[in-house]
Amino acid sequence: MDVQRWQAAAVPWWVTKVGLVGGWIVAFYFAASANDAPCTAAQPCVPDPLFSLAVVPLLATPLLLLFGRVLTGCAMGVLFGALDIVLDGSAAANVAFGLHAGACAVVAAWTIRSRADQHEAAGATLVTLPDMPPQRGVLRIIAVLLVVFGFLTFVQYNIINGEIEQHVAKASRVEAEVVEVKNTYEVWVELPDRQRASFEPLAPETYQVGDAVPVLADGTWVRMVNEPEDVTWWLTLGGAAVFLAIVFAARERRRRALWTGPVKAIRVQAHPVGSRRIMLRHNKVAIATVATLADLGLAEPLYHDTDQFGRVWRGEEDPPVQLDPVEILVAGEWHHGGQVALVIEGEVVATSTLSRVRPRHTVHSAHLPGEPVTAGTPVELPSAVWPGDRRRTEGVLLLLGAAGALIALKYYPDLIVLGFVGVQCVLSAVTRFQPMLRLDHNSVVLYTSIWTYRVPWAQLHGVRRSGPQLMLAFGPHGDVLTTPHLPDEQAGEKLMWARARSLIADHPGERVTRKLNISVLVGFAYAVLWVLI
Repeated sequence: MDVQRWQAAAVPWWVTKVGLVGGWIVAFYFAASANDAPCTAAQPCVPDPLFSLAVVPLLATPLLLLFGRVLTGCAMGVLFGALDIVLDGSAAANVAFGLHAGACAVVAAWTIRSRADQHEAAGATLVTLPDMPPQRGVLRIIAVLLVVFGFLTFVQYNIINGEIEQHVAKASRVEAEVVEVKNTYEVWVELPDRQRASFEPLAPETYQVGDAVPVLADGTWVRMVNEPEDVTWWLTLGGAAVFLAIVFAARERRRRALWTGPVKAIRVQAHPVGSRRIMLRHNKVAIATVATLADLGLAEPLYHDTDQFGRVWRGEEDPPVQLDPVEILVAGEWHHGGQVALVIEGEVVATSTLSRVRPRHTVHSAHLPGEPVTAGTPVELPSAVWPGDRRRTEGVLLLLGAAGALIALKYYPDLIVLGFVGVQCVLSAVTRFQPMLRLDHNSVVLYTSIWTYRVPWAQLHGVRRSGPQLMLAFGPHGDVLTTPHLPDEQAGEKLMWARARSLIADHPGERVTRKLNISVLVGFAYAVLWVLI
């Protein structure tokens, strides 16, 4: 295997997850903010069943690209671009999604060429997988259930749409008067017979109390003439279910296709790097990872227990000798995103997808990062390490950015992307006004952007320093958390002093606890304000 050529042939991850997804967001923004013609009684906004089905590839495009289904995601992007040009009368939307479709087509061609190059660089060794293909998996069952669900939603749409057509055929057209506008989106009207009805029109800000609104009335059934009732979302739901079924069935077919003939195979070293995830190395170079549903037991644990890991982490004991990793045969589609089978001692133990190598924050190897920190600086408890002036200044700027996004959304509600930017600003700002660490007599509290950990001193294995950052190992599984840049250069020594002081007293039964950080609640409150604007 030519490892350098194989890695160089790959399409960079940011092309799809940043370039195409970001392009989709921009295209969606331009399409949503385009000046569409208002709904009128002469030209009502009639529901479009075909466009409702086109929403499926629209929403599937960014999701598939984010989850690494590059070719399928690009195909959906090209499909929706073509459908938008045919079905959508907005020139801005046509241009935006047409350009995105062109970019998707270019990336798809690049990906096909890249996979061919990777396949060629993987060598010339071919094998035939032993035994028979595995039994039909759970994906096939899920696909069947999704098809049934999709069929039922299509039936439900026909039933509801038929009822609406019956009401329209019997309804009378009357003029209703707007009597109230609630919550800026709900419009209440009163019919000549004093009956009241509420609607949620597309542009509620255009309605004022006293306006005349033409409606169709059939007893208690009342609908606006310019905006007929739209139940085509049933078609979108059913189309999404059928699309997922096709994706699952295609994946199952690719998996079983590995047994249809000779496939490319490479013998590599397997390193467990997490829960049911294995890193593959060829000539000591990490090339890919695979995820399995079961622990294959490829290697013995590096440490006998958590206590040994703690001693090594604190520098009290030399790291254990790392045994040679297990070698396995990986056969199948030798490119990123390809289906492969893992063969050990002539038996297929699992099938999986070949994924890119990603850095891991948890350290469970003999090659530990940084240098161990020892106790040395006394501290009066309770104590806290607060962010420095720079991080507090960043927090103020982020809060101003979030407030600006909220104000802009008030006047430009179509700029949906500003809402997501504002939520991210709020989450980042709150953490800059919280303590980074809090020490007391019984535990240390660690603050992250999402979680707040309370770690009893007996559960803190130690601290290692890597530049301006500290790495704290804690808990029964040796989890590792890396702090941001701490303004207190002696924070690590203070932590270890407080730990050593606390270990004099025995606190059995105490466990590491975790709860949501207050930043998540503030972010949720901000999202609620965004929705209510």
